[in-house]
Amino acid sequence: MKRPHTIIYITPDGKTKKEFSLHPIVFNLIIEGLILFLILIIAALIFVGAVYSDAIQKRIYANKVKKMEIEMAKMEQLKEDILYLYDKNEKIKELLGIDIQNTILRSHYDETRKVSIDTTITKEFLANSQTSIPDINPTEGEISRKFSKEHPAIDIATAAGSPVLSTIDGFVKDIGWDENFGNYIKIQNSKFEVFFGHLEKIYVKNLQNIKKGEIIGLVGSSGKSTAPHLHYEILSDTLLVDPEKFIKFK
Repeated sequence: MKRPHTIIYITPDGKTKKEFSLHPIVFNLIIEGLILFLILIIAALIFVGAVYSDAIQKRIYANKVKKMEIEMAKMEQLKEDILYLYDKNEKIKELLGIDIQNTILRSHYDETRKVSIDTTITKEFLANSQTSIPDINPTEGEISRKFSKEHPAIDIATAAGSPVLSTIDGFVKDIGWDENFGNYIKIQNSKFEVFFGHLEKIYVKNLQNIKKGEIIGLVGSSGKSTAPHLHYEILSDTLLVDPEKFIKFK
């Protein structure tokens, strides 16, 4: 039989001494209880720490989301302000009688193509068959805006309904509607591509063969335009060139 465990208690002043005898089973139960209690305390501390950490992380995340929502709201407000200013600017231009399309970025050509001004066209460069060179006037009228880097075309002011002629032999590469240039036609051959914008009517179809001097449409004021005129461009080997290099207006 196992001997009982004796616990001796001495008071702080050392005058009193007490002894307690515990059965081994009771002693073991007390020790195991203390160990279990410590384990529970440690587990509780770990659990509380995890819950607290999770709460902190959620709060940080909520703050970040709130900041993002505030920034998005600011961006939306900025977008609305920009659109408002743009609309006001367009209305002012209309009141002043300025052709809006002159300030709009080119959208019907590839953005990667650089607009250049060719000032050194030589006779050798123009050595082609006569019908393939755009050397006739696309319509009768006066040039209201000349070719420049900002406006790589010419605008020809004339009466609405005036006939528009193809300036080259070729085929219809594309016809359609553009927000800026309204009804438009593109005609192409092996060397040149010509573009006609702001048309009132179109008389040709896609891929149709066209002869130089053939009537392809009528002058109008479609798209963003304040008065009837023809927007006319010449493209040669991806280079926009001045139409007045080929034709002369009175």
